[in-house]
Amino acid sequence: MSISKNLFSSEGYYIINKIVLKKIGIDSTLILSELIKVEEYSKNTDYDFTVNNLISLSENTTLNKSKIKDAINKLYKLKLIDVIVKKKDVFYVKILHKNISQFILEDYSTKREKQRKRNTNSIIKKKKFKKPNIDELKDYFLKIKAEDESEVMYDFYESKGWKIGKNSMKCWKSSARNWARRSKNDKLNLPDIYDQNFEKEISRNQKKLNEYHNHLKKMGYKPSYSPTSGTTWKIKK
Repeated sequence: MSISKNLFSSEGYYIINKIVLKKIGIDSTLILSELIKVEEYSKNTDYDFTVNNLISLSENTTLNKSKIKDAINKLYKLKLIDVIVKKKDVFYVKILHKNISQFILEDYSTKREKQRKRNTNSIIKKKKFKKPNIDELKDYFLKIKAEDESEVMYDFYESKGWKIGKNSMKCWKSSARNWARRSKNDKLNLPDIYDQNFEKEISRNQKKLNEYHNHLKKMGYKPSYSPTSGTTWKIKK
């Protein structure tokens, strides 16, 4: 027995297939089920045309004639049945079982593929983030030909729990590239001398403060601490 017969008809009951119901609506599904039932009880050979009439279909489905005609037209346009109209309320129908089976299986295959992609994406999203060590960061800064700020970046994100805002970091390499770009732009605005006012101005931005101190080191400065002045920076002698 074909898929369509299994799904739509049997002795005393029929199963409304969810896939077809969703795609063609309840009226067309009911009519298709009735047409297949008529075919089952017909003495004709399978896939021959069987005689149907609107009055019987209306009694069996409680649908009015107008809705039945609309449903039959839809089934015909979808190439699920072939129809020959004989007179006002009588018509011949041939159920195109192969087309119905293909109609159902194609939709099922599409849904399975979509589900497979969703599952794959879900696995990728759930993949646990593994933070880099300082050596990995150093190697990556070297690879992208950026100034080595591996220690500064590591300390910064370590203090943040390797989060960007409220969200966990997904790719540390992407964050390293962004860090290098921002750092390059920020350094264009760093003074080459120790400026205590500038230091106070950026004191709440730990990342920029670290960059400024590293910049001063490269310019020949070293930190100096005193109880009265705190930490200041002086040129190495």
